[in-house]
Amino acid sequence: MTTMYRLFPVLIVSLLLAGLISCDAGLTGNLKENQPPRTFLTVNEINLDQDNSAERRLVSQVHISWWGDDPDGYVVAFEYAITDRDWIYSPQTEDEVEWIYTERTDSVFVLPIPPGEKVADVRFTVRAIDNEGLRDPEGASVVFPIENSPPEVTIHRISTPQQEMEAPPDTTYHVASIGWTATDPDGEENLSHFEVVMNDTLDVWTRIPVDISFLGFRITEPAGDQTSAQVYLGRSFARSDIVLDNIRMNSENTFYIRAVDNADARSPVDSLTWFIKEQTSRILFINDYAGVAQQDAMARHRQILRDIGITSFDYMETLDGTASGGRKVPLSAAFHRPVDPTLNQVLAEWDHIYWVSDDMDRNITYALRSTLEFFENGGTMFVNIPTKRLNEEDAIFNFLPFERMERVPTGGFIGFSIPRNAKLLPVHEGLTDTLTIIRDSRSAYPVFPAGDTRRFFDAEFRLLPFHDPNVDFSRLLVTGAPDNSIIFFGYQMERIEGGEALNRTVQYFLEELNFPFE
Repeated sequence: MTTMYRLFPVLIVSLLLAGLISCDAGLTGNLKENQPPRTFLTVNEINLDQDNSAERRLVSQVHISWWGDDPDGYVVAFEYAITDRDWIYSPQTEDEVEWIYTERTDSVFVLPIPPGEKVADVRFTVRAIDNEGLRDPEGASVVFPIENSPPEVTIHRISTPQQEMEAPPDTTYHVASIGWTATDPDGEENLSHFEVVMNDTLDVWTRIPVDISFLGFRITEPAGDQTSAQVYLGRSFARSDIVLDNIRMNSENTFYIRAVDNADARSPVDSLTWFIKEQTSRILFINDYAGVAQQDAMARHRQILRDIGITSFDYMETLDGTASGGRKVPLSAAFHRPVDPTLNQVLAEWDHIYWVSDDMDRNITYALRSTLEFFENGGTMFVNIPTKRLNEEDAIFNFLPFERMERVPTGGFIGFSIPRNAKLLPVHEGLTDTLTIIRDSRSAYPVFPAGDTRRFFDAEFRLLPFHDPNVDFSRLLVTGAPDNSIIFFGYQMERIEGGEALNRTVQYFLEELNFPFE
């Protein structure tokens, strides 16, 4: 029995093999050829109302979908072609058009309209490809009656100090920038380029690439009443070969822009007008006051500068906004927005800046970001702003030449003050004059020097609510950067007794900073 069970599987396998061999020998006939796939469109026909066809046409951006099937395999991909309405697909004419391969079964297309034309009838044809590479010999097609819609372009404008729109302030010197937004009902892909011109729409329009939505320009040779400007493209301020002509110095200027689509349809023109002022000096005076006494403060500073021989400087006011409760003032509307890159380019036009303010929470907060190129070019700056209590994380400590505000000592003290008739005592070998305070301050704070900070003046600070002369703390009030790039004067000059002592002090600082004197 055991032997028979062992032979039984071998016998069965032998019989099966014999049967297969005999069946194969009996197959006859021809192998059937691969059958082509078929292609179908979701929409096979678009019929217009002949009496009102203009209103029934489609925009040129359309969504098209399709599918395919194969009787003896499966569909792996498709090819589509976009042609004029009179082209009918056949295998004999497939080389006449460009077929585009895709594995998608739908997509959004911007169908072409010939330049200068408003309407067109465009044929879309698609054919399926099966797993053996065979294409549908008939394909599927539909004619789309489309109508071009003109694009639109809108210049960005400053409406409030809180909005950082990309437009020039009311008045600029030799650098400005403008941003805009463009739309097209037929899709962004239908936009071709922009055209801009200064002051005269009958002049030759300058072409700007379609991928640019921010333009800067710099007047390099402001000779005479009219001049031209070098154009910079994008927010990186990349220099181009484009030049804008017909710019009027010391006058209002209007920038015009229009968008152009692929059918040469042009948008309505948008425009923006501002005053372009000629730069006359290598010194920029920035008035960053907002207090009620700012006119008196400016009169004092102007008089000091005249007395020491500086009568030529350009002037910029940044008076909007009020700092209160430790809040930072939004960047002034007098400056370009955003800070980078235009404001860097603007301030770099000068070699020296004389910056005065009544609050450290005002626009000096943004100086680190807005003066990078200015200092890279060797610029120097004199800053006169009263000190105040600031958080040690404040960005201003990364810019001005000190590390932090002096901490209030323990023991019931709440702050610092500088009383009337207190002295500013020179602690630098180049200074000999002692200055006298004529108005007291209950918010002034000593600054704590960092690293190689240069020390110029100490002040006779008092501790609040009472003074203990035995408490030791830094009384530093006037400091300078080690590289002579910035000098910071931490008390308002209109609260300091005037005369020759103050004039000699300011002159010494400006000479240290290489300000030009007449």
